[in-house]
Amino acid sequence: MTGKIELREGMGRSESFFQMAWRRFRRHPLARLGGWVLLLLYLGALFADFLAPYPESKSFRQFSYAPPTHIFWRDTDGRLTRPYVCASERRRNLETFRVEVVTDCSKGRYPIYFFVHGEPYKFLGFIPANLRLLGGDWLVSEQAHLFIWGTDDFGRDLWGRIWYGARVSLTVGILATGLALIIGVFFGGIAGLYAGKPVTLSVGFANPEFRRYLRRGRPLLAWLKALGWTLVWLGLAWLLWITLQGFLQTSRGLEAILAGAAGVLLLGAIGYFLIWQTVKLDLDTLIMRTTEVLAAIPDLFLLITLSVLIPQDIPPATRFMLVVSILSFVNWGGLARTVRSQVLQLREMEYAQAAQALGASDARTLIRHILPGTFTYLIVVVTLSIPSFILAESGLSFLGLGIQEPASSWGLLLSKAQQTGIIAFTERPWLLIPGLFILIAVLAYNLLGDGLRDALDPRSRR
Repeated sequence: MTGKIELREGMGRSESFFQMAWRRFRRHPLARLGGWVLLLLYLGALFADFLAPYPESKSFRQFSYAPPTHIFWRDTDGRLTRPYVCASERRRNLETFRVEVVTDCSKGRYPIYFFVHGEPYKFLGFIPANLRLLGGDWLVSEQAHLFIWGTDDFGRDLWGRIWYGARVSLTVGILATGLALIIGVFFGGIAGLYAGKPVTLSVGFANPEFRRYLRRGRPLLAWLKALGWTLVWLGLAWLLWITLQGFLQTSRGLEAILAGAAGVLLLGAIGYFLIWQTVKLDLDTLIMRTTEVLAAIPDLFLLITLSVLIPQDIPPATRFMLVVSILSFVNWGGLARTVRSQVLQLREMEYAQAAQALGASDARTLIRHILPGTFTYLIVVVTLSIPSFILAESGLSFLGLGIQEPASSWGLLLSKAQQTGIIAFTERPWLLIPGLFILIAVLAYNLLGDGLRDALDPRSRR
């Protein structure tokens, strides 16, 4: 009897939408696996200084393209012991005439300790620390070296630089997606809300419609808008006048006559719009045509064109933010189109119509009543967009147009393999490890996004 009562009470409980989504997500093992993998990658990026035995920019030129250090687990008698490394040096093989890294345990054995004090660094950029995962006093004094995954062309530890590079490659995806999301939601929301509703951009002061415009709705807001469009028209006229003056000073003959005539016509048009004409514009048409122009240009060529404009001598942090901005500028159009389609549907809902009937402004209706209905869709879009930004940044850095030395990213590290050609496959395979991390991160994000899409689908009742 008690069991039946408990069963009925359990059946009577209701779940919220996100509770049901979480329950469905937990039934998706691949999505959970992708989430755990991403968590480990981001934790590794956060604690890169702790995981790396050396600072990011420390190099050993004598160990350029050195293979992974041989770690010994047994002593000379064959018994298991604490892992240790031996001293190593570069020698020329007299048989092959190639320079090789030779390990000589007769010069000393150096045990590897965990959670040791190493070279100092600043955790999160401002907290002094010197705790590192692996090492020993011999590592700081350079009696021996520890290259877990070999070194690059400058003799820098690849294991540590992969985790340092994860900070850029994994962060650029989130920041670029966030910025593209803000731009896409803003323009997509405006395009969807004002689709089929031309917006008045300006009304001439001598136009009878101007007085009716000021008396309509809120007079103070109308005067502020009138002041705004007046400043815009005057600013355009000033820029045109300055440009015309400079052109006339450097031109003679027919060119000066044609430029003067074109300038007078344009200034007259601006004066006509400012004084008399009413200017209305369909924002939906303007925004959607802009996104179509961006979509018509191949992303790679547009990225390369914009990246070439970045100066080469700027600081790495500034270059990082410029790369993020370029990636966002190129890819916001798809988000804007999908958000517009969502807003077109949601603006016809009863609650949105009721808000407008009660006098809510367009901005309040859009932000408080329409955009929240797109959140579940945007969550999925974000998880599926981040891997595309990671690939885009890796491609730019691989081509030498993204992140530059001394900073590191997975694409920049992978370019080291491209510089060595086929030798990277036959003699230096450790240079291809950054590509494996790119593959793992992109695959994990796709698995997570696929699980979130199934979990947040309102049509799913499983």
